[in-house]
Amino acid sequence: MGRKKIYTVSGVILILLGIAIASYPELGYYFSTYVKSPHAVLKSGNNFVYAGYITGDNLRLLVVYNITYVGNNRFRVRFDLYNITGRDVTIFYFQSLENSGKIIGNLKLILDKTVILNESDPLIKTLFPKDSVTVYALNHSKTTKLTVRTIPFSSDFSPNSIGFPYIYGPDLPGPLVNYADKVAYYRATDGYFARTLEVIGPNAPLRYPSVVGGMPTHVPIGVTPEQLDLPELIPQKLISKAGWDYIESSCPTVMILGLLRSNVQPAYQDWLGALKYSFTQYSAPVDYILILMGIVLLILAGRLV
Repeated sequence: MGRKKIYTVSGVILILLGIAIASYPELGYYFSTYVKSPHAVLKSGNNFVYAGYITGDNLRLLVVYNITYVGNNRFRVRFDLYNITGRDVTIFYFQSLENSGKIIGNLKLILDKTVILNESDPLIKTLFPKDSVTVYALNHSKTTKLTVRTIPFSSDFSPNSIGFPYIYGPDLPGPLVNYADKVAYYRATDGYFARTLEVIGPNAPLRYPSVVGGMPTHVPIGVTPEQLDLPELIPQKLISKAGWDYIESSCPTVMILGLLRSNVQPAYQDWLGALKYSFTQYSAPVDYILILMGIVLLILAGRLV
């Protein structure tokens, strides 16, 4: 085999290898997970587990919603409430790579309750909206459509768990977008399901008295405990013990609720954006080096007679 042919074949192989390394996360996720998973919320057996924190005076609680669609627009919800007994408890959410879907730490179960809810329940409407959500800040509220989020980023890059789904958020005026980044959703084929929700107390003090688009700025924007059925799920005696008045009035952020695990994969994926990210960040500089070496070999082959 002549040098020209060796250079040509080697160059092509190196270029293809560089492209393969960059595209491997997408191809691996697509064939191993995406095509084998459901992409709808309203399909019997589909399951969503959400976990988050409640904070109060000298108290930290962890809540877990285990939600399964059982058909006829009904959801079975098991609600678990834990006391955090150790120093630290860590939630590894759906999009995390290490220990994804796990809660690690010392917990004591203080309440478990199972209920059947229909699609008109505030919890279900908040976690699984069709096309719009209601967000709150102080005593203001706004119902708005969900749109692809651009700040701080528009999609996740988690090839070992959820792939590269677009992230959807409330369609708010520009100055408010930065304050709503923790109210985020993934899109299914029949609606949306929550990625993360920031829960706020409606009576928090207003630090900067400015209102944009009917919503105050410089305060967290999110959902209320009532939207998550917390007053109904937690008995009154536990609410009093937890300092619910404190949660409602003195602390603007009372809980971050996030998707812990699910058998449903987001339907709308940013395939092109993921490939671009893999080329420039995830696989770089290995893919760059291989492709550059291949180009150099092809140039050398072209100069040989």
